[in-house]
Amino acid sequence: MTLSILMPPFSANILNARVLAFCTALLILLLAIAEPAMSRQSQDLMQRRAQQVNPIQTSPMDMSGVSGSFYFLDQFGINLGMTRLSGDAIDPATYRVGPGDLVTVVLTGNQSGTFRGLHVNPQGMLTLPNIGSVNVSNMLIGEAQDAVNALVRSTFRDTEATFTVERPRQITVHVTGDVPNPGSYFMPAHTRLDQAVLPAFFEKDADDLRRGAVRPDMSRMNVRSPAELPNLSRDFILNGRFAFRGVEIRRSGGETVQGDLVSYSIGGLLEGNPELKHGDVVVVRKRQEFAPQVSVSGSVMSPFTADYKPDDTVENLLRIAGGLTFDADSDRIEVQRFTMNGMQRITVTDPSDFPLLPNDRIVVGFDAERRNNFAARVEGEANFPGVFPIERGVTTAAELLEFAGGVTPQANAPAARLTRNRASWEPVPDFLNPFAYEADRIRRGSDQLLEGFQYLQLEDSLGQNIVHIDLSDPEQLAQVRIYENDVLHIPRDQQSVFVFGQVMNAGFYTFTEGVSAQEYIRRAGGFALASDPDRVFVIKAGSYAWLPPGETTLQSGDLIFVDRQPFESLDMVRENEFRRREMRNRNIQLVMTGIATITSVITAYVAITR
Repeated sequence: MTLSILMPPFSANILNARVLAFCTALLILLLAIAEPAMSRQSQDLMQRRAQQVNPIQTSPMDMSGVSGSFYFLDQFGINLGMTRLSGDAIDPATYRVGPGDLVTVVLTGNQSGTFRGLHVNPQGMLTLPNIGSVNVSNMLIGEAQDAVNALVRSTFRDTEATFTVERPRQITVHVTGDVPNPGSYFMPAHTRLDQAVLPAFFEKDADDLRRGAVRPDMSRMNVRSPAELPNLSRDFILNGRFAFRGVEIRRSGGETVQGDLVSYSIGGLLEGNPELKHGDVVVVRKRQEFAPQVSVSGSVMSPFTADYKPDDTVENLLRIAGGLTFDADSDRIEVQRFTMNGMQRITVTDPSDFPLLPNDRIVVGFDAERRNNFAARVEGEANFPGVFPIERGVTTAAELLEFAGGVTPQANAPAARLTRNRASWEPVPDFLNPFAYEADRIRRGSDQLLEGFQYLQLEDSLGQNIVHIDLSDPEQLAQVRIYENDVLHIPRDQQSVFVFGQVMNAGFYTFTEGVSAQEYIRRAGGFALASDPDRVFVIKAGSYAWLPPGETTLQSGDLIFVDRQPFESLDMVRENEFRRREMRNRNIQLVMTGIATITSVITAYVAITR
């Protein structure tokens, strides 16, 4: 009643309209604010679902916009083929298609199209959408392409098909015998023997490959394929623990194949490392202690010792060893054979027709005339420095110096040195250096203290490969023999003497004939505060021998060293001071005791005489 008096009659309708408009505007504003968040939530939900469930595309999609062309992607086939890739290329001449392979078919001609991720089903059938199915099981790749071509031509005129294997199928191989980790392993279809047995020797890889490529939840596993695993090393194959020359491969049809990983790893013979098939059982046995052996040594590329096989011939074993070396004498191939009558040395004239017996040893001799590639190097102040051919152990240092044209006027002949370098391919120990082989034996029979052993080790490290030589001594040059890789270094004469140690100004000083060590020390500013003038040494250039100044004549390149008084720490100084004080107190006490004794004697004497 009051409201009707204060407001016009139609004011209530206007108020309701304004409230409705305000509510509508507020609702639109809230929807505008909430829509991006809802959109993001929807996108996140769709992405999660896409990650959990792989979409399956089963119908052709027109990708080119041209009539008659299409691109087919079988996502389900790709999911089934989520297996480890192998690093080995497929050989079309030997690989046979089978259930589980992922293949690609490309159509060209009147009809063009690409079918990727096609899966060969367990019956060996390959299905091309909108075209038909064809059996490709156990066919070579070329044969499978012909079969697919025939199917395509029955549907499309003037159309050719190209068949390729996109991802090989998984096969199961059983590795048994005396391996550390026997069991069944999942491998690509064209895996060879060495990669198949490898995981059986490595526990972690064996565990991964037993599980396969897909977990129960269908997620991808981050495991290594056989091609990514480490290879069986040569040393492991030849260490004699396992009989790798006679690895037995039992196939489902009853066939048995022998693998020879020794011939593969040493000679690179692929026939010793065959490709495996689904269901193969590989048996690796330990080598028997007294199993017969054969060996190849001497002038061959890769000497080895391995188990004997009844079909071994000299030619086969030489082939496994990589053939003969450059310096080999093919007329000096011998078979060392131990019989009841003693050792026989049989010269082989025809390696291809020489069967071997158990425990035969093949030795290939060398041609001495072909071993003439030895050389030594002269560097530094020679008239003709370079690398010169030598006769190992026969050429002398005088002859090598003559090859280099002698020394230049700037050469410091007394400081020359000869280094005997061991070739990088030579085995350790180096028998030219007695310390390299006998150091441990020397320590074993010695009563040296620990410091003595440390000094012996220092001498071992500093004295290796150094040959004493004096270019000014013709008699010694004629006695020193040169070996391959020797290096004769002739330094330049800088006409200086180096003074160091406890002198005021250490450094190089011009050499003057007849000048004494004391004069060079004076030129260096004299003795430093902590010097010990009684310990001055001349270190000779080249030999680095330490001599008192009065026992040698200074030459250019020599070093003069002034020793210092021993370092003393604060604790040592305090300890010495305490000991001196204690000694002084003891001396005073001893004197007082003596005086007291004398006084007692005198007193007693006086008392008696009275």
